Amino acid sequence: MNETTKHGIRFTRATEEIVRTMIRRHMENPNSEVFGLELAKATGYGAGTTYPILRRLENAGWLLSQEEKDSEAAPRSTPRPPRIYYRINPDALGAMRQRLAEVDARRRSEGSLVTGETSPSTPAWDASAH
Repeated sequence: MNETTKHGIRFTRATEEIVRTMIRRHMENPNSEVFGLELAKATGYGAGTTYPILRRLENAGWLLSQEEKDSEAAPRSTPRPPRIYYRINPDALGAMRQRLAEVDARRRSEGSLVTGETSPSTPAWDASAH
């Protein structure tokens, strides 16, 4: 099962990868912000997958967003809508980590059922392991 709803969030593999990427960036720089297309490129998912996930994560309170100000936009020959920058809501970081830990535990459990083995695994979001 790759889709479960918890905390009001449909947690697909794409959602998982986006959350992991956001946490990694947050651990590197707690003030880091990322816009949707940048995140889409970083995760390999298209905009049609990335933006709805970002909206769901924001609606659930896991992400905060801020629209690009006119003064921040680089001059362009073709106008574009302002970018929306996303960052982790520090109050939600614990819930995000907990959800990823549950996903990792479920995956290890499912793997041990198939192989009959258990293997320790460090969650990808655990920056202290790198």
